[in-house]
Amino acid sequence: MSDENEINPIIISFKEEFQQVFLGNKDIIDQVLQNAKDLVGKCLNIEDFKRKFSLHLLKEITIMLKNEEINHADFFLDNMRENMLWQPLIKLILAKRIEELKQCKVLKKGRKYNISGLKETYLGKMISDKLGFTRRMIITDIEYDKLISIIKKLKYEIPVIIQPTETEKFFEN
Repeated sequence: MSDENEINPIIISFKEEFQQVFLGNKDIIDQVLQNAKDLVGKCLNIEDFKRKFSLHLLKEITIMLKNEEINHADFFLDNMRENMLWQPLIKLILAKRIEELKQCKVLKKGRKYNISGLKETYLGKMISDKLGFTRRMIITDIEYDKLISIIKKLKYEIPVIIQPTETEKFFEN
């Protein structure tokens, strides 16, 4: 089975699906689809091609995500959840986002917290926006407690770097 007239509509449908979940560089979509097509090899029938193609497509995307050739932030998880094809990638993307969150740090100075490092991550920005800290980098300790309670649901705590205030510096000497 190698009839391009049968294969092309299948690849086009996968491309349309990919475009619904991937918000990044559209040239990557064509590259991934071509790589998956090249890996399929011989097939018994059109259903066999479709199955092998979808497996290779997921494998290509997984490899690119792991090697950071494509960014986890470029995927729209809400759309991915609607289609069974993308289910295997959702956990990997979430793991990448949590891994990114683990790299950030929060600076504490007195009773204020600088969350600019947190807001540079995908999940950190999403959580801080949800709490209404969209335009703010400095939050109070009460606001920080709200932020931390959400992050703890991810089973993670953000490292806090404590910077002494001018008063604390004065009394240390």
